[in-house]
Amino acid sequence: MKFYRKNNQNDIGFGEKSYNKGSRLINSDGSFNVKRSGVPYISISDMYHTLITISWGRFIFLITAVFVLTNLFFASVYMFCGVDQITSIVKGNGWSNFWDAFYFSSQTLTTVGFGYFAPIGDHAKIIASVEAFIGVLGFALATGVLYGRFARPGTRIRYSKNALIAPYQEGSGLMFRIVNLRNNHLIELEVRVTITWLNKETNKREYDGLNLERKSINLMPLSWTIVHPIDEESPLYGKNMQQLLSTDTEIIILIKAFDESFSQIVYDKRSYRADEFVYGAKFISIIKDTGEGMVQLDIDNIDRYEEVSLNSPLVNA
Repeated sequence: MKFYRKNNQNDIGFGEKSYNKGSRLINSDGSFNVKRSGVPYISISDMYHTLITISWGRFIFLITAVFVLTNLFFASVYMFCGVDQITSIVKGNGWSNFWDAFYFSSQTLTTVGFGYFAPIGDHAKIIASVEAFIGVLGFALATGVLYGRFARPGTRIRYSKNALIAPYQEGSGLMFRIVNLRNNHLIELEVRVTITWLNKETNKREYDGLNLERKSINLMPLSWTIVHPIDEESPLYGKNMQQLLSTDTEIIILIKAFDESFSQIVYDKRSYRADEFVYGAKFISIIKDTGEGMVQLDIDNIDRYEEVSLNSPLVNA
């Protein structure tokens, strides 16, 4: 089977090489489906980038783990030097002394110092000074990373779960819809959609850009349904669903917008594989009139669609 035309100048960066059948190029969360080897597991130069890009759950867990482990280490050092070098700690029960040392360490590390515990021995004074210095630097770095996570521009664009083959004008079109989950304003949105498939004759990937009903909009206060008309110039014209599935067809979306809050350009990406296409369906409207002079956008129903009859050049067979 051959698609409409071959134009690998539209290759978006994944190359022509055929990968494992059934694997996608871009995951549903927008990340690349690529596992890199030969990269150092821990790199000081990349640590900041890692800390501002990992999930909030992993970030909080990591910061908490570092705090606890640091205090456990210094508590062990105080125990080794002797807890009698810290006021108000009566040497005796090992576990009780250890947790007192841990509590003293947490006060020193955070530079809180409630005054109940204080170093009186020379060794304890030196250790406490070193720990306080590490604490000042550590919390300064953590504060910077925390600010970087909040200040980093990004998008929270939600895509419909499926791309639909739906009625469009006198024929049909491939369409999906998006909505901005944030209350910020995205302006001058542009979208580029590329289709890629596996050429069985050459066993190489081919790419082609899809023509869109509309490539850009000025504002997106509501949802945006992005439509590719399936006409005679479309790479999808005359192809059935089985052909799309057997050639690992995937459409890759790149969205570019200007974020008014950050005054910066932001990007977002997503892909749909052929098994995420729904033939003969149309989206149910998620825009309602509240009757109070306002428009309501029901984002929870962005994935909802209804089946319709369709006479399409994309054969459902």
